[in-house]
Amino acid sequence: MYNKETEGMEQNSKGPEFTTSSSMKKGNTRGSYQSIQTHAQEETPGTCKILEKLGQDVPFIPSISMAPTKLVLHLLLLCFIAVNATQPPRTLHIPVIHRDAVFPPPKDATPRAAHRLRHAADDARYAALLESLDPTAHGGGRLHSPVVSGLPFHTGEYLSLLGVGTPPTPALVVIDTGSDLVWLQCKPCRHCYGQLTPLFDPRGSTTYRQTPCSSPRCQDDLQYPGCDGGGACNYVITYGDGSTTRGDIATDALVFSGDTRVDNVTLGCGHDNRGLFNSASGLLGLGRGKLSFSAQLAAAYGRVFAYCLGDRSPRVSTGGSSHLVFGRAPEPPSTAFTPLRANPRLPSLYYVDLAGFSVGGRRVTGFSSASLALDPATGRGGVVVDSGTAISRFAGDAYTAVRDAFDALAAAAGIRRLARTFSVFDACYDLNGTAMARVPSIVLHFAGGADMALPQANYFLPVGNETRRQYYCLGLQAAHEDLNVLGNVQQQRFHVVFDVEKGRIGFAPNGCT
Repeated sequence: MYNKETEGMEQNSKGPEFTTSSSMKKGNTRGSYQSIQTHAQEETPGTCKILEKLGQDVPFIPSISMAPTKLVLHLLLLCFIAVNATQPPRTLHIPVIHRDAVFPPPKDATPRAAHRLRHAADDARYAALLESLDPTAHGGGRLHSPVVSGLPFHTGEYLSLLGVGTPPTPALVVIDTGSDLVWLQCKPCRHCYGQLTPLFDPRGSTTYRQTPCSSPRCQDDLQYPGCDGGGACNYVITYGDGSTTRGDIATDALVFSGDTRVDNVTLGCGHDNRGLFNSASGLLGLGRGKLSFSAQLAAAYGRVFAYCLGDRSPRVSTGGSSHLVFGRAPEPPSTAFTPLRANPRLPSLYYVDLAGFSVGGRRVTGFSSASLALDPATGRGGVVVDSGTAISRFAGDAYTAVRDAFDALAAAAGIRRLARTFSVFDACYDLNGTAMARVPSIVLHFAGGADMALPQANYFLPVGNETRRQYYCLGLQAAHEDLNVLGNVQQQRFHVVFDVEKGRIGFAPNGCT
């Protein structure tokens, strides 16, 4: 999610078009990419299986002689070019990997320091989102958009590799359900930060087209269209920490694993990018707005997509890999749906209503459920389902009630609460030989009867310390001013369906298989 300002626009009137390798071979319009792809198929069997292993078991990477970041990126690139589709897919399936596999914490960072860095980043992201709810916070004619992104904040995010242009340049992008615009760094750079993949040069793409300022997309579809002296449509995005990206609005082709090619995708080509963007090439916006990639795919795949975000914890084997899928696919029988809500103040975000909690099989009481339901008139309440925020936050009285219920049952089970806190977590414990099976369970109850029973790894989180003893904390936080967020840590290993067509969001456990 991001706190953005977007001046600029979308695709041409034809909209995105789709091809796969079976149709592209006839015209050979991708030039050298086809020969690279064929060679990779012959020389690198099983690479995507290795990628799946990386996604679920990152700790084995440092044992390999190649530098971890370069190794993972190398395998991502091979997986990207190795898979070949023989017929147009009914769904678009995109592999996803957690950023820790690509951008691991510094080797000299202590566990506590790494926790503090990530939690401070997550707090910064949340604070920027909270600011966007306050209409008095933005004045002086400054463009301000009501979404924030974790991209500048070095927080827990998931990334995917795609190709941009013809022939395609690989780009490692953050997937973000709270963003609309797809953007990436482009040559020539007035100012660009360092990134792992090559910079995209639109001058080398035969399918790149700038969007004119006179385009209806530029003039009508965004609140603040921008134009340069040459008549091209421009955009500016300003993040909550002051980081910015600005450049041209254009259309070009995106190519995904499986060799599915989507032409005429509207994107931002950023020539001036400043701030803490942490080596990713850009962002793949999956929000509810007209500029989002999910909206641009609607003609081919409908307004429905799903993801499963693999567990980042080394102590858990997921038995599957992270992925993002566009299009309507058979849903797991265990999928539970809750109504999708719309917040006029934050229209790009995916809101649901939360009815309550259970801890240890008992319904939690002692808080007002009103703060967990969206009030469209004020923009308060409700729960944002977000791919970029790491830790879930719930209204203060609700969080306190859940924490106290958990604490009481943990004490009854012989689990000792620590006097100290760890970073943002204020309820931490020493198991000291107590079996994990005695840790109280937590279930989230959403409107419409949808229940989300969290695995222990999604809420009872290990925290580092300078001793050999392992401690755990209740991995939730208190929200501010009723801005509740369901973070990606609590979504781990769930198949999460964003079904805009039917106005619902679904959750199914063990969804990464």
